[in-house]
Amino acid sequence: MKHIDHDSLYTDLEYRFNHVSEFIGFTAEDQELIRKSGSVVAGLVPTIVDAVYDKLFQYDITWAHFAQDQDGLKVEDAQHNLQQVTMGSEVITFRKTMLTKYLKKLVTAEWNLSYLKYLDWVGHIHTTTPLKKSTINVEYIHCNALLGYVSSVVVGALQKATEWDDDTRDKIVNAYNKFFWVQNDLFSRYYVKERVLSDKEKAAVAREQEEQENAMRRQLRGESMLNALVGVAAGLAIGAVCSKYLG
Repeated sequence: MKHIDHDSLYTDLEYRFNHVSEFIGFTAEDQELIRKSGSVVAGLVPTIVDAVYDKLFQYDITWAHFAQDQDGLKVEDAQHNLQQVTMGSEVITFRKTMLTKYLKKLVTAEWNLSYLKYLDWVGHIHTTTPLKKSTINVEYIHCNALLGYVSSVVVGALQKATEWDDDTRDKIVNAYNKFFWVQNDLFSRYYVKERVLSDKEKAAVAREQEEQENAMRRQLRGESMLNALVGVAAGLAIGAVCSKYLG
């Protein structure tokens, strides 16, 4: 019988991930299968993202979260009114971009501690915390329902893929099923209070979370700057071509 240290499950992110993954059976082979699916999933991302936000739009209680300031985006005053938030609103474009990045990271990232901290941040950022720039708090019932829906949309799309033989497709679908349970655990750890931490443990966890938040913000700022530079470079290149042939 393997011994599992109870306290480490609540204070050590990597220890928790390893135990939950081992229990579920989420292996390095599953991680590789998810990466292998990248060429197919990349083409499905826009459809998946639109389906998710169409679902969120069906219920006022889920759509209401977008009438609040987001972490990384201050919502315009007019859009604090739920009725003013539409699919074309800046906040929805912002959130769709974040979900797109999440799905693309899933099929390209190396499974290391850095990526694990990103997955943990995805769960943490939906809760109220003094480390965030916003005070938005999405209740766990909605996070759980959304993860279940995202899983069903992704799996449904993969089941229709014709790029693999039946056995490979079944393994890829199973890998995604297991992944979303792992991700769900990294949400639930911030909502389900199963253990009271000591003051020392709270301080250690708070330091780790603050480092994690700062790292994610730096990464997101870096990606935004890179996208801007790519756009400028493309504009200059097009301008040079036009000048050469039309000047």
